[in-house]
Amino acid sequence: MVLLPAAGASAQAISTVAPSPAPAATAAPGGTDDMMMKMLSEGQDRMAGFRGKLAQRLRATPDIPSAIVATLTAQSPTGHPGHFLRVIGLIIALLAVGHTVQHVFYERPVARRLLPHRDGPKSGGSDLAARFPGLVARALMTAVGMILASLIAFGLATALIPDPTPMTEKTVILVGVGYLLVWAISLFWRLVLPPGVDRLRRDLTASGAVGVALMTGTIWLEALGMPADPHAVLVALFGLLTVLATVGALYVHRRTVDSVLLAGRGAETLAPLERLGLRLWFPVVVSYLGCAWAALVNRLILGWPTELPLLLGAYAVAGAIFAVYATVTYATHRLFHPRRALPSSPPPVAALDSYEALARRVAGILAAAAGVTVTLSVWNIPRMRGDAAEHLISIMAISLIGYVVHQSIRIWIDRRIAEEGPVAGTVPGDEGGGHGSASRLATLLPLVRNFVLLSIVGAVLVTVLMDLGVNIAPLFAGAGIAGIAIGFGAQTLIRDIFSGAFFLIDDAFRKGEYIEIGAIRGTVEKISVRSMQLRHHRGPLHTVPFGEIHQLTNYSRDWVIMKLPLRITYDTDVEKVRKHIKQLGQALLEDPELGPKFLQPLKSQGVIQMEDSAMILRVKFMTRPGDQWDVRKRVFQELHALFRREGIRFAHREVTVRFAGEATVNGPAGSPPGDDARTLAAGAVLHSLDEDAPDAGAAAGRHKSAL
Repeated sequence: MVLLPAAGASAQAISTVAPSPAPAATAAPGGTDDMMMKMLSEGQDRMAGFRGKLAQRLRATPDIPSAIVATLTAQSPTGHPGHFLRVIGLIIALLAVGHTVQHVFYERPVARRLLPHRDGPKSGGSDLAARFPGLVARALMTAVGMILASLIAFGLATALIPDPTPMTEKTVILVGVGYLLVWAISLFWRLVLPPGVDRLRRDLTASGAVGVALMTGTIWLEALGMPADPHAVLVALFGLLTVLATVGALYVHRRTVDSVLLAGRGAETLAPLERLGLRLWFPVVVSYLGCAWAALVNRLILGWPTELPLLLGAYAVAGAIFAVYATVTYATHRLFHPRRALPSSPPPVAALDSYEALARRVAGILAAAAGVTVTLSVWNIPRMRGDAAEHLISIMAISLIGYVVHQSIRIWIDRRIAEEGPVAGTVPGDEGGGHGSASRLATLLPLVRNFVLLSIVGAVLVTVLMDLGVNIAPLFAGAGIAGIAIGFGAQTLIRDIFSGAFFLIDDAFRKGEYIEIGAIRGTVEKISVRSMQLRHHRGPLHTVPFGEIHQLTNYSRDWVIMKLPLRITYDTDVEKVRKHIKQLGQALLEDPELGPKFLQPLKSQGVIQMEDSAMILRVKFMTRPGDQWDVRKRVFQELHALFRREGIRFAHREVTVRFAGEATVNGPAGSPPGDDARTLAAGAVLHSLDEDAPDAGAAAGRHKSAL
């Protein structure tokens, strides 16, 4: 990931091929054809110039070894090219001495005692929040050690090289800078990677050290005055070697990198963006390094100076991401758990059900934003694209604020809904009207959540448009006119919205309640702005617009009275039946399972109707909505057992057909009825049943409306 700088501003600039005169325009001045011809001619001239420069660079490739030897010989005070190589070897040896001295007198007795113990691979030290204090301390202590080693080495070099030439001084400085960069790369991977991945850390450090060596070598040769053409080719080749070394190390250890990114979590706990990042991190790194090397080669061919090495910028991007994420993660834990020990493993953040999970998600977003910002700075996007990068950063900040505000409100609303208690679902095949409905607050809060989301999205869009310089006044005026037009064309929609608002204000229904609207009944499953969905207890799902509701019956409020008619014979002692039913009601109240469901015990209402063949006795009881069905089953069961035990008979439906005593249809008076008489009797029975059918249907309707 380390970049090799291209030829700097001091490199010889290659003359640009002068564009040939544009052909005479045949169209009118300023015409489209004239402009297109001019642009085409300029493009052809630029391509020809680029090809010429590329060929000039490539022709210098065989001269690279001789150019290096000639440069070293020309700048050597002894006239021998090995002079600078001996200086480089001496400085490396002095740096090794300085490193050993600081290790013996500083790192071992001081730094290691002050630094916290480094966690092993299985001790749970992979959590970034747990490692953060140690990482900061290690970075500071290592930086002090690096400075001490460098000072010792440069002091010894000053003593051993009494009269250095300017080129010798540059050589010493570049070797020292390269040493510090290698140490910084080693420290970077030691801080970023968790314990237990020593092989990955070692390979990445080695690839970075190779890149640093090649980078400092090209800078050193440029400072010595190496010709521009072979130097440009050498920089391009060394840059390619650096890219291949880094990509190769990451490819070999890509599974290890995946496990580091997972940080002990399962892939199923990751958010969608985190899963996408886990899949695309390697292609993104390869693309970045490839684009950086291509941009480097383009600058080398055109002879442009390379300001900040793009490959070295990859370390700056990774460092910014890691620093921001680690800092915010540690601050998040301290904010939400100020007195609790640091966790041994990071909690999953796929489900944003708490403010801590949101803070961790924001940490990832801020880290990504920091990476984008540093990338824009490394690639010099603000200068290349004017204010585009500044607008992009502003849009990112506005979007982040809107995201945090929306998620914070959503988490608060979800918590309030959870505090209101769960909503009992519809039991398939049940009679409906079950209890367990949501509270009024739990019914309204989802609508408030959707309204807040739309409001935040609208505010973010308006702010982004204002930041981009768009005049939003005409947009508001157009929106007002469009709103009037839509209002006239969508009167039904407006009626549905306002009707639903008033129904909710009146608290006519709540989520989970069993209601009836005309011929439709069911449990309220979902409430939107303009309609609601009712789930019938047999399964069908009805969608009812609020504007179509003229009358609504709610079966899930407060209490319900169930009345049961019983047909008994005329010889039954009604008072005896009343006493037995009263005793049964008291017994049911004492039942541990069924008793708590009664609001009023089972009672007898006496005889309410007299029919030809039976007396209609009615009993009633009061329960909470939804409990009446279980109680009714048990009441019927106990009444059947009670009547059998006490000898009380249920009356069966009978039809009595009497014939005139003086004459019959088929014979004289007093004789048994014949076949014609039996036919007439059967017709009379059917006629009587047909007359009773409407009364039975009306009674069933009354019974259903009382449910």
